[in-house]
Amino acid sequence: MMPEQNHTLSERLFSQVEQVQETSTISFTGRRDKQPEQIAPYVDGAHLPGFYRLQKRAFWRWQGTDSIEIESTLARIAMAAGPRSVDHWLDTVSEYKSGNWVFEWSQLGADAHRAGMAMMAADPELARRQLLAAARYFSLASYPHLKGDVLSLQAQLLANKAYRQAGQLLPVPLKELRIPYNGKEVQGYLHLPAQDKPLPLVIVSGSLDSLQLDFWRFYEEYLAPSGIAMLTVDMPGVGYSSHWSLVQDSSRLHQAVLDYVPQIPWVDERRVGVLGVRMGGNVAARLAFLEPFKLRTVVSIAGATNLFFTDRDRFMQTPAMLRDTIANRMGLRSNDWEQVYYHCQGFSLKTQGLMGHKTTVPLLSLGHKRDFICPERDIQALAASSRGGQALVLDKLPLFEVYGQALAKARDWLLTHL
Repeated sequence: MMPEQNHTLSERLFSQVEQVQETSTISFTGRRDKQPEQIAPYVDGAHLPGFYRLQKRAFWRWQGTDSIEIESTLARIAMAAGPRSVDHWLDTVSEYKSGNWVFEWSQLGADAHRAGMAMMAADPELARRQLLAAARYFSLASYPHLKGDVLSLQAQLLANKAYRQAGQLLPVPLKELRIPYNGKEVQGYLHLPAQDKPLPLVIVSGSLDSLQLDFWRFYEEYLAPSGIAMLTVDMPGVGYSSHWSLVQDSSRLHQAVLDYVPQIPWVDERRVGVLGVRMGGNVAARLAFLEPFKLRTVVSIAGATNLFFTDRDRFMQTPAMLRDTIANRMGLRSNDWEQVYYHCQGFSLKTQGLMGHKTTVPLLSLGHKRDFICPERDIQALAASSRGGQALVLDKLPLFEVYGQALAKARDWLLTHL
């Protein structure tokens, strides 16, 4: 596709959308007159009183987004004239125009995409990097990727388009898998560092507010140099998996993927691991108990496994965006948070009778000491539930450095066991 054609696509997708629902109104109905309750430390994203969205600046920087670009974009959003859906949240400009979250990040995405397409013939490597930047910007525009958010879904479409285009410029082109499940398909991206022999495979999933393309740097810097293939899968209710709701059987899509692995010609079905972050860590740990004969190892990074779902006081400290995100994945509204808490207790792996029993799958449980979603007690308890388990509790800042430390440890663990 020529650059000007993609620009036309962007304009067509975002045309006549001034009156669509703004993100903070998707999963919460009614007025939000008061500030959210004080929350506990949320390690991987700052809960700022003036913003609806958790500000994951360290993670965005780690992914490759320039710090100056992040701060200047957030400044444009903060300084924009209203109207806003919620007066005290700067990132809720309700019309698709300057200052609107989706608008600002999408403009950067469109610019990067045009630059990448223009370089395609002359400098494929630079073109690939520009297209990956476009995918990151469009993904940020879509964040936190709520179902029913029209602008977010359009940004997601462009993010995945740019990611696929970048993937075609890899030494081994990115492959898209469509895995049958219950009359539908689980769609994932397969990243291969080589294809001359079957490779060990790690299946990767993130939090409820992340997309598959968020793991590119983990693959490029840690897995690919180690000769490990990566298959990314969206969590239920998110991205390509948005047509499935998040339910207590949180790992059902991933079990379908595991069943399909023997049909993937480029990977070794005897050397398969799973890595999950946040709710993805819940899924990864669950699979360690349910599928011990199909997995060599599991890594759970800051996994939501027990206390977040069973400690009511802790659950009630969840910030507004995360409340909306959890409810949205389950097909609920976040207005009655007590009711959502009632539904979420079943996600606890301890309540399910799994944590506390020993799995034969070696499990690495990683997390930060000051994190309220995955406190140290859960990090240790999950590791203790594996016969070859190990816990790594991080207690350093800045987070920018912690990401590298955690992922290097995950890579080493995967290399040892795969």
